[in-house]
Amino acid sequence: MILLYHADVPGVTGGYVALDLFFVMSGFLITGLLISEIERTGRLRIGQFFARRIRRLVPALTVMLVVVAVVARRILAPVEFENLAKEVLLANLYVVNWKFVGDSIDYMANGAFASPIQHAWSLAVEEQFYLVWPLLLTAAVLVGRSRLRCSMRGAAAL
Repeated sequence: MILLYHADVPGVTGGYVALDLFFVMSGFLITGLLISEIERTGRLRIGQFFARRIRRLVPALTVMLVVVAVVARRILAPVEFENLAKEVLLANLYVVNWKFVGDSIDYMANGAFASPIQHAWSLAVEEQFYLVWPLLLTAAVLVGRSRLRCSMRGAAAL
């Protein structure tokens, strides 16, 4: 749906439903993996969780950002490139969405200059969620099991 929307296929609007479904399914699957690990091992190895995400995402993101930066250096004016270079750095740190919010970027605006990495906002949002979610899940399990005497899944539901 997202690709069809950006290809201007008649009758396809937004694409946000598909993105929302992706976020929900991703969160559901990651939560299941985290809970399974806690049930299997009795703990959550957060370092390994983040290492797996880094191994999966950083190579492709790095290639994309390097290609964009190299091409942009050749075709953009120095002032435009300086702004893009900041966006590239922030995308690499998974916080570019906050720059776009601060710049009041309207994702749906027609005719406005679009950053070549504007779509990285969704990856930034996802990774920010996964920075916080395992910690919250771990805290809920610890509190739920020790203080409330909940089952592991009950504590996770908390």
